[in-house]
Amino acid sequence: MSVSPSRRQFLTLTTAATAAAFAPASLSLAQTPKGIAPTYPLSGVDIWDAFKAYDPETNPDAPFFRSKVKRATRVAPFAATQAHPELKPDVPGGTLLAAYLTLSGPDEDLNRTRYETGARSRVHVERAWQYQDVVVAWNTTGLVPNAALIDAVHRNGARILGTMFQPDKRLFDGSDLPRETVAVKLVGLAKYFGFDGYFVNFESYTPEDARAVQDLIGLMQVEAAKQGLSDFHIQYYNGYTDARAVWPGSPHVDGTAREAGAPRANSMMIDQGWSHYGLTRGCCSGLPLDALPLPTDLGQSYDPMQVYYGLQLYPGPGYLGLVAPTVISPNSGEKTLGGLQVYSAEDGLRKMRRARLDQLQATTSLSVQDKEDLADLTDPQRTRASWYRLHDRFWSGQSGNPARNNTPTAEQAAIYGPADVKKVYTDYEAPGKPTDQLRLPITYGVANFIAERSMIGTLPFVTRFNTGEGDRFFREGVEVSSLPWFNLGIQDVLPTWTWWTKPLHGGFDRDQDTAGLLTVDYDFDDAWDGGASLHISGTLAAENATEVRLYKTKLPIAKDTTLGLILKGGQTGHLSVGLIFEEAPEVTEWISVKGTAKTWHRWQQSLRPYAGRTLAAISLAVEAEKSAKPYSLHIGQLSLTDGGKATVAPPADFRVIASRIAADGQSAELRLGWTFDPAVSHYDLYDDKAWLGRISGDAYYVSALPRPKGQPQSRLSLIPVTPDGTSQSPARVVFDWA
Repeated sequence: MSVSPSRRQFLTLTTAATAAAFAPASLSLAQTPKGIAPTYPLSGVDIWDAFKAYDPETNPDAPFFRSKVKRATRVAPFAATQAHPELKPDVPGGTLLAAYLTLSGPDEDLNRTRYETGARSRVHVERAWQYQDVVVAWNTTGLVPNAALIDAVHRNGARILGTMFQPDKRLFDGSDLPRETVAVKLVGLAKYFGFDGYFVNFESYTPEDARAVQDLIGLMQVEAAKQGLSDFHIQYYNGYTDARAVWPGSPHVDGTAREAGAPRANSMMIDQGWSHYGLTRGCCSGLPLDALPLPTDLGQSYDPMQVYYGLQLYPGPGYLGLVAPTVISPNSGEKTLGGLQVYSAEDGLRKMRRARLDQLQATTSLSVQDKEDLADLTDPQRTRASWYRLHDRFWSGQSGNPARNNTPTAEQAAIYGPADVKKVYTDYEAPGKPTDQLRLPITYGVANFIAERSMIGTLPFVTRFNTGEGDRFFREGVEVSSLPWFNLGIQDVLPTWTWWTKPLHGGFDRDQDTAGLLTVDYDFDDAWDGGASLHISGTLAAENATEVRLYKTKLPIAKDTTLGLILKGGQTGHLSVGLIFEEAPEVTEWISVKGTAKTWHRWQQSLRPYAGRTLAAISLAVEAEKSAKPYSLHIGQLSLTDGGKATVAPPADFRVIASRIAADGQSAELRLGWTFDPAVSHYDLYDDKAWLGRISGDAYYVSALPRPKGQPQSRLSLIPVTPDGTSQSPARVVFDWA
């Protein structure tokens, strides 16, 4: 794996800054010039000594970076409702992923920022968790992943790993701390901060070092088992493709052979050299695919699905479509050698856009399409939508529809060239040259190789289609903050398929686009709760009635199960909700949604007639009422509930831990804390009626609380929200500006 110099400097094990003790709740820290913003775990300049000394249980900053979201259980596969039923659901998908990537505004590193209200930059937040089983927290965070990333990954049922990048030798050689002690500390970090293990990126060391690292991995596995961490996972990468690095693995430090049943890494990402890949400035020394050992060659058996074939995509994401078919047969899974792991695809997508912008700005005469592209790249009203269209093409395929085959055209195949020859690219732009990886078109998407996953298997299930960022914030359809914000940690479970649209009547052609169907996307101008709503729009006529397949589920329906929507608009068409059951997956049971309005309103329907059946998928459908007319429908909430009403007590011990009033006296920093209740989905924080933030945790840092005019105090409210979406009684605390 090649990493640019700017990345290498911050991916190594970093250290904790010296932490100041919390001040008493009543003490203002206005005299402190540096502020009271919590410091990210193990961030600083002293590498090894900080790790030795660090204890999150006693560090006052640690609670602000701790995830409380437990990993959701994913439902059993059900091929009949897959976008591609022939894909094998046991083939894994993985990523190396940044928490946030700036798209516009200052080009800043925000990967150690958990959330931001009043954001200066528009950022990318990941949405495609349904194809990811292992997520490596990449880009600057080091051992401890961003808590917002942990929240989102766990909410969608995947595992998330911290990164041990080219670790300091003292981490594994036992020269300063015994390996057993290091293992205990590393497992302790995962347990405290709520992540699932480590990606051990170990390159260019000696054979003796490799033995020591493998022993450390084994000790971590033993320690994790002692501490009851059943999800603990180690993924190994050493810059080569030979699976013998794990199976059987290096001998122990004492020279004895590593036994077949000895604890070791759970999976391995093999170097991009497997695909005959290289970069002009060097990388990827691993063996090509035809030289890789088979499980039967290694003297002991292992599951090929423990091996993830790495794909370096930050120089250009189109490489996926060229070489992934050599590992997995697209759309069929007839050939499955192992899993796929994509590295910094979002970075490559951003490079594509920036290269296109450079090209357009250097062009003196623009075509109509050029002008549209330029507007997509520069108009603030269009940049988010155009970015995620590109993002969806990467994950769902070039059509933007994950159920389509997305087969490369003859012209695209010619650009690719053969997959089984040496390919040397540059990770810098080289327009028009064979070494420009950006010129490779996006064709197949990840959805053409990896079957989608779902964790929707228990009630209640409630989604507000909150993507984890927005231009403003809404509660119950009312704008409660006009500030732009991002917080991946409060992202809802988003639709399984983006966007699987098809004709409501007639067949679905996986190879041909169906013109004229309604479009589906998120709308950030109006929402019920959060920053966005689901928006279905277009010109609706009798001939383009549209089905939108939304969620894959495995929900047992009981007599008291209720289906609900909160919606607005849609007066020019007829809306139905489609239910697909495991007992008859070829049949969609349609329920008519009665009543439309220009304002937000609720619709509910008992599912008593379906009691005893298992719901496998949910769709929406829109048909024309009369002649062709513009159509616009917003869905602010979709819910499936069991009739019970959850209640929780107001949050206990809600308090101001520390505060600092700005020099001008017009704003204040606050550290807030309370006792976490696992029965709570998330907490909303308000200053009077103004929303300050949301979190699934027990600590929150407010960077700039505005001083109320003519008032000596600010009254803060903390509102717990239960999994069924119900806001409960708040706790309150007063902040005194005196």
